[in-house]
Amino acid sequence: MDKSQLLQKMETGRAEFDALLAQLSDKQMLETALDGGRSVKDILSHIAVWQWRCARWFEISLRGEVPQRPEPGVTWQQMDDLNERDFLNARNASLQEARDDYRQSYRHLFDLLQSMPEEDFGNTHRFSWWEGEPISQVIASNSFEHYQEHAEQIQAWLQAS
Repeated sequence: MDKSQLLQKMETGRAEFDALLAQLSDKQMLETALDGGRSVKDILSHIAVWQWRCARWFEISLRGEVPQRPEPGVTWQQMDDLNERDFLNARNASLQEARDDYRQSYRHLFDLLQSMPEEDFGNTHRFSWWEGEPISQVIASNSFEHYQEHAEQIQAWLQAS
């Protein structure tokens, strides 16, 4: 996937997720009715954390360094624990704070990717930490695929209620 296709998928995925969110009242956004006793507000914070994380990986890489992924001192096998820690850290954020962080993290990641050279998107060996895969995969899983995953969760809750 080239840079323009990736950025378009991010924008489309984000617009679709935002359209779903627009259907919800503030009360619904705060209702802890999703898996693990989470609310849609919590999902916004969760998505924001992963978008910030993804942007940080690229910022570190663009300096010629190798990021510790997913976080320093945390392995992929500990992702459930990491997500739970992130959830607890954001639990007391207001709905407005969660919305703002969600918007800002997206804008930051999008702008960072937009500033990167086109050749970075097709070069499977540009970043050693991605082990020969195109960077579009890590971006997708932390943006439009992530929105879709949680949109399905929210839609299932709305249909059941």
